[in-house]
Amino acid sequence: MPKTTFFHLTEEKQQRILEAASIEFSRTPLKDASIANIVKLAEIPRGSFYQYFEDKEDLYYYYFDFLRQDSKRNIEKCIKNADGDLFDGMSAYFSKMIVEVLTGEHASFYHNLFMNMDYQATSRVSPQFSSSDKKGEQWQKKRHGHKIYKLIDLSKLLIHNEQEFKMLMQMLMNTVYSSIAEGYRQLGENPEYDIEQIIKNFNTKLNWIKNGVYK
Repeated sequence: MPKTTFFHLTEEKQQRILEAASIEFSRTPLKDASIANIVKLAEIPRGSFYQYFEDKEDLYYYYFDFLRQDSKRNIEKCIKNADGDLFDGMSAYFSKMIVEVLTGEHASFYHNLFMNMDYQATSRVSPQFSSSDKKGEQWQKKRHGHKIYKLIDLSKLLIHNEQEFKMLMQMLMNTVYSSIAEGYRQLGENPEYDIEQIIKNFNTKLNWIKNGVYK
């Protein structure tokens, strides 16, 4: 989360820093990204960077949250359109999202993210849960998982509370992330690989979670 000083910057300067982040984080994974490159591209003094962010990870995940605002709304919309059916909603969401992630404007950034996922990255990008009504971006982010929980038709699930739903969402999001990474791998080997096959494979995994694999 950026420091307060970042939000005191003009919109133009904030955008310049985010564009610099986009270029650098699309060029290379987070672990290899250079703050020196970011400040050069953004045309700001290096010392100023630390007035706005704790470190490059702080900027990285803020930029990711900036990109996925539409994605958050889409997953909520897909679940609403599925009348609260979590699995139908997730299937519809993935079908729309995967094309943008693999081939869209920010595909290089997403490639570096999902092909280098570790525990920290997974926990940072997954929906977080809080029922707090506190204002501010940090709390808004934490309410995302709670908002999904409130949209779900729980009568269809063997879920007894929000903590169990959080566990289920972690399983589902891990399936989303691994399917994206597999998609990048397949397209790397064969640029003509059919994205519909990635969607089909995801739905197979989704069905296993929903219905089990034991006869």
